[in-house]
Amino acid sequence: MESDYYVKLISLQAPPSKSVEFLRLLHAVDCFPRGGLYTGYYAIAAATRYERFWVEIMKKKLSVVAPPLDIAFAWFVHRQDPAAYQSAMSGKGVTEVHPRPSKAFAFGPRPSDKKSWKSVASNHPAWPPPAPGSVHSQTSGATASVPVTFANQVAATMGRFSQMLKSWLRPQFLDRSFLTRAQERYVRFLELSRDHVDKVLVPTADIALIWHTHLGLSDEYAATCKKMFHKVRDDPLRPDYLYITDPDNLAAAYDETARLYQEKYGQPYDTPETAWLADAVPYPLVTAANPLAYALHVFDDNPDRVKQQTAISIALRGAGLAEPQPGAPTVRSGAHALYLTWLAAHRAYESYDDLTCNRCCFTSSATVNQKTIRDVTSSLVSIAYFLELPDIDTHPYLMAIVCKPSVGHDWKPSAALEAVGPTISVMAPFSPSDPAEYLHGRASHLLKGLTQMLALAMSPPPPPPPAAPHQQSASPRLGTATMVVPPLDPWDSPLW
Repeated sequence: MESDYYVKLISLQAPPSKSVEFLRLLHAVDCFPRGGLYTGYYAIAAATRYERFWVEIMKKKLSVVAPPLDIAFAWFVHRQDPAAYQSAMSGKGVTEVHPRPSKAFAFGPRPSDKKSWKSVASNHPAWPPPAPGSVHSQTSGATASVPVTFANQVAATMGRFSQMLKSWLRPQFLDRSFLTRAQERYVRFLELSRDHVDKVLVPTADIALIWHTHLGLSDEYAATCKKMFHKVRDDPLRPDYLYITDPDNLAAAYDETARLYQEKYGQPYDTPETAWLADAVPYPLVTAANPLAYALHVFDDNPDRVKQQTAISIALRGAGLAEPQPGAPTVRSGAHALYLTWLAAHRAYESYDDLTCNRCCFTSSATVNQKTIRDVTSSLVSIAYFLELPDIDTHPYLMAIVCKPSVGHDWKPSAALEAVGPTISVMAPFSPSDPAEYLHGRASHLLKGLTQMLALAMSPPPPPPPAAPHQQSASPRLGTATMVVPPLDPWDSPLW
């Protein structure tokens, strides 16, 4: 069958390991400090640096292992609009426009890249991006007078990816069986798009993960679209749903997609496991249930904001982007909270073990505890200064995000899902164990103690007193099930 052919093709072009590499990139982006990379000054700087320097590296075919994080994200976002990307690269004289699959989601300049970077950027630093108003920023110095052709459009598009990752922070999105099933559903989605070229179809969260991974592998994606869509369209399929700004219109398009999918394949389009999470569903580590939630402001603190404000305003006006209101929260997916929590647990583990000779002495010392907390605090504060960040794709935190085999069985959706009608987002809550289960190996072990604390904080309130017999309902009570909490391992991070 044709579907089987394309499923095999996608499994070769965009295997689950590539979706994991894409997720690692988004995790790093979510941790970008001083207002983030999705909007604002650093989004403009990223897109501008991408056009001025990285495109020049591509044009000259220089040997560079990976771009800096901000440029890697801008490049990824640009590739999400295949026709516009191809046109822009052709206009710049780039002949090899597509990344090699092994480098499609790579980021973090290596020492070996310095010579190539310097040949196109001179003294402009690769990382971190120059601060607003500095000699190498986009609003001062020689580069400010160099016009850009597509950077502003790329910067304006970055915000469309600001909340996707929250739905993908659920552990099943790293389950190999789940991702394999998502590939099959993605092929069906492409077939449906071919059948209805006049409609904007909206993917579920699992389909979207595979789709945007495939788009990031732009050469492979273009080849697939040419085979699949050559009779109905000339350009590769663009994710037009990203450009629907009205929530009601987006919901209507999603409902229509679900109807067409069930009509064609005889199966429900979405389930609570595959649907997008509603905006109102918080990631547990950004809530008060996380004892480290108070420290999340380090991602948005800018110690030099007063001094830099004029340059920030000039950059935003020049790009035609709105300036954020003072004090407005930065939209993030929640991965920043997972990273901050891991970093605190990791530093506490290292410091405590060092101070206690691997927990052989002084384990109850108040001085040891205070020194451990100081070391943790120092690490967290460093984030605001572009230190202690997962800014290279080999960072140990990112290496703990892996595709995991299903344990003992293939992943299957919940038994009661067919009764659930299609909806663009669901109010399915996270589990207290999700943060620890999302990571792998030692990183997961470091968060096991936190699972117990989250479980206690997220437990439902005790049920009210029993009603009189004539008032009792035959329906089971919802939301009062006992939560099973794993025992605390004595070798977990001492932070918990």
